[in-house]
Amino acid sequence: MKETILLLALLILVGGCAVQEAPVENVSVAEDVPDAEPVPEPEITEEPVEEPVATPEVETFKTFNPTLKYPDAYNGPLYATSEQVGSASMDSYFKILDQNGINFFIGMFGISGEPSVDTLVSDQGLGEVIDAVQKHPYRVIPFFNPGIGGEQIEAEGYLQTSLFGWYKNTLTASQKIAGKDFIRGFGEIETQEWRVRHNDPKILALIDLAEANNINFMFHPVASKFADVEEIIEAYPDTIFLIHMYREDLEKSKSELIRLLKENDNLYFSMDAAHILFVDGNDIIYTYDSGDIESSVSKFVSSYNSKEKSLIKDAVSAYKPLVDAAPDKVMWGTEIGPAYAFDPEVFNRAVKISRFVIAGFDEAHQEKVAYKNALSVFGQGVVAEGIEVLDTSSWKDCTDSQMSECDEFCEIPDSDSLTAEQEACYSDCLIGKHCKEVLEMDVG
Repeated sequence: MKETILLLALLILVGGCAVQEAPVENVSVAEDVPDAEPVPEPEITEEPVEEPVATPEVETFKTFNPTLKYPDAYNGPLYATSEQVGSASMDSYFKILDQNGINFFIGMFGISGEPSVDTLVSDQGLGEVIDAVQKHPYRVIPFFNPGIGGEQIEAEGYLQTSLFGWYKNTLTASQKIAGKDFIRGFGEIETQEWRVRHNDPKILALIDLAEANNINFMFHPVASKFADVEEIIEAYPDTIFLIHMYREDLEKSKSELIRLLKENDNLYFSMDAAHILFVDGNDIIYTYDSGDIESSVSKFVSSYNSKEKSLIKDAVSAYKPLVDAAPDKVMWGTEIGPAYAFDPEVFNRAVKISRFVIAGFDEAHQEKVAYKNALSVFGQGVVAEGIEVLDTSSWKDCTDSQMSECDEFCEIPDSDSLTAEQEACYSDCLIGKHCKEVLEMDVG
């Protein structure tokens, strides 16, 4: 009996030891067997990697600094948010942008009528925008207006009759050609020239159209109607509004503007060189505009050179309170419209003074105003592939006689209100003559 008990105890003891050591034995076997195959490393680099969908936010556009730099100024990248682009050829314009480190710009392009794929030319309208975007992808943020100044819209009564239809038809036609996401906004809407309130139903109809198409809205308010701005931005919380103002209007409504910028996520302000260059109650960019480009350039340069320090000091005083109060809501642009102002002697000075004014802000705010705020809100520019645009770079400007012949052939009335058929006929006629239409550029 004792032998039996001892035998059972021995078996239990041996079995318990075996259970405790099993894991160790298994590990040692796996390590010691010479013929065991190692676990293969994943071959990630050899497998095809699916590229991410390209978007303006993740595309590989690399920001660049200017070649024109100034001691003690802000010398980093710029994003221009209010560019009147109709008075300069895009090729020469980009050369001066590159010199000045302007990486991106919101272009206020004049696009009239209903664009057609058969009449896209590189010197105007939707064709000009597409051509610029194809040559400079991710840099252009296209806004558009009908190419008629606010004064003329007021004088001819177009706000009450034709303006909404122009915007709607042009936008629809442009989207069919370039895609829904190509046009990024309406602007500039020159409400400063109109007698009606800024929240007039006809203007709200334009904002409704922008909202329905998920695009931005840029307009120019005045101090006497500034209360309307609050009503608009509160009524359309999902629409981004970009505004700029004349200096005198800014001074009269600065406290209200600061409050609205701080309280509303959808309102932004463009601090523009045309209004930084302010002397004795006037924007000197427009003061010296004339039919004589050489004379205009000379007068502007002389005035600027004699007043540079006071111009900078006054502009810092005017705009720093906005930046201090709402550093994420103020952006920079030029708002330069007159043809003479695209001469490097003028344009470079407009950017130069802007860089010194930005340097007058707190260091933590400088890059925000210069480009980061705009980049965060409006993103990088658009792209356009596979759309053919007729290159008119070698064509001469149309003569008065050539344009009159096309007016007569297409039965164009003495008015800017044309049907889609008349627009197409006129464009086809000028294309047949291999000449470029001479357009007048509005300022404001």
